[in-house]
Amino acid sequence: MTAFRTVEIDLVRQASGSASVTRGHGTRPHGALSRNARALEAIETVRFSDRGYVDENHAPWPPYVTDAFTLDRGLTLSADALGGQLSAGSITLANVDGALDSMITTRVNDHMPVRIRTGDKAFDAARGIEVDPASATLRPVFAGLGKSWRPDRQSLAIDLLDATYWLETTLSVATYGGSGRLDGDSNVAGRTMPVMRGTVCNVTPVLIDSTNYVYQISDGPASITALYEGGYAGGIAPGGIVADIYASSPAAGSYTVQTGASGTWLRLGTKPVYGITVDAVGRFRSGAAPVNVLDILRRMLVEDLVMPEAYIDAGWTETSAIAPWAGGWFWDGSDSLTGKSIVTTLLSGLGVSLAPTRTGTLLPVPLVAPAASSPVAAELSADVITDIAASSLDSSLDPPTWRWRLGWRHNFTVQTTGSNLHPQAPADRQSVIAVADRTALWWSSDVKSRWRAPNDPATIATALASQADAQTIASRHGALWGVQRRLWAVSVPQDLAWSIELGDVVGLSAPAAGLTSRVPGVVISEHIQATDQVVTFQILV
Repeated sequence: MTAFRTVEIDLVRQASGSASVTRGHGTRPHGALSRNARALEAIETVRFSDRGYVDENHAPWPPYVTDAFTLDRGLTLSADALGGQLSAGSITLANVDGALDSMITTRVNDHMPVRIRTGDKAFDAARGIEVDPASATLRPVFAGLGKSWRPDRQSLAIDLLDATYWLETTLSVATYGGSGRLDGDSNVAGRTMPVMRGTVCNVTPVLIDSTNYVYQISDGPASITALYEGGYAGGIAPGGIVADIYASSPAAGSYTVQTGASGTWLRLGTKPVYGITVDAVGRFRSGAAPVNVLDILRRMLVEDLVMPEAYIDAGWTETSAIAPWAGGWFWDGSDSLTGKSIVTTLLSGLGVSLAPTRTGTLLPVPLVAPAASSPVAAELSADVITDIAASSLDSSLDPPTWRWRLGWRHNFTVQTTGSNLHPQAPADRQSVIAVADRTALWWSSDVKSRWRAPNDPATIATALASQADAQTIASRHGALWGVQRRLWAVSVPQDLAWSIELGDVVGLSAPAAGLTSRVPGVVISEHIQATDQVVTFQILV
């Protein structure tokens, strides 16, 4: 059997010529314009291969793919970083005698879909030829986007982008114009509106009208659960929800709220003496109100970042069981907000990576300690391993960690004893707002005593709202990194590799230290070189 790869590229064919007017003589009143819209462009797909391929419909895939492409994707091992980024090289097509010149000059491929698949040609001994398989049997290797053509004299290169490209996009949030009222005064002109999603604690709303004491909490609907002046909740009473916050001034010592799809604002009836903060629950402009952190992230990618739902993996449902942990976050609008920064913030500390799949979608993948009883995706032994070598773990993970501290219910406005606190602020409230994060702790005196310099990371801020959930995750980190771990680069035949995904548990046994008896391991990363017949995985044991 001979392995081969196919490449499909969607292209834009722009309309040629110029628009013209067709008069309706005999069929419509004179001068009426046609109701048939003229297509400005069309989408077409071109298909190539590296060894030649003819599908079941007798359509040829010319062997124009020449230079090998390299694909790498992986999970993040550190507990406080974004994971799942893919580095994909480029595809090179042969352009002998200008065979592709017309496509290069008349078609646009910038940020259009690219799909790479693999299959095996079966040898027909009776006829002495290789037989091409049906296109439906081809296995996905990569799906993403291509960048603009890079033509050379006799070749054409196309750089590849994976699904995480969408995370580079800036969030679509309105900006204050400074014209007054809900558009903000000159103090906030040019600043983006605050964004609140999920449950948040002690946030400082943005003062957008210093004359009328109007503050904005979010760019969408929100519910204020408590309002504090200098940490004291009893001084300013709620005055109800109104349709127009500027219709009338609230009574002295009270506040009114205007909320809807365009945002949430509050207005005070009296100038405050101390800083105003709120506990609140933010929803999306559509009215959606997911509770769990991972569900909030999914909704933000689809609704706020306007990522096509086709790029969200089917395994990542609206209410996901991958990470059923409630929480939320608040962005005050002072910094640019991108999809990447949103993912980094919401996944920080959770031990979950947002990884691109081979089919071009994004899927959150949890990293947990492998257990001997865990179901395995494959058994990798000396019978199938073609090469194995040790890899180095980051110094923050080796030697083991003796203590994990995970923050929960993040305090967005730290207030300590002094002139910024109301004299009637209760002691329990003061203790809550004096620190940025309350902490869930996992620790091991055994690890601390056995290692001279075990790792001890600082407290990791998370978007979690519950101490119990933070404790669950801290214990997961302890189980994973509270013991000595090793990272192995293991090469296996491609036919076996296509059944293994990132985050899968595999059984690993090899003639190497610690692997002579079967041990469970987690697949951390994947490296594919197109010309090789093997795929190299990094496996954590």
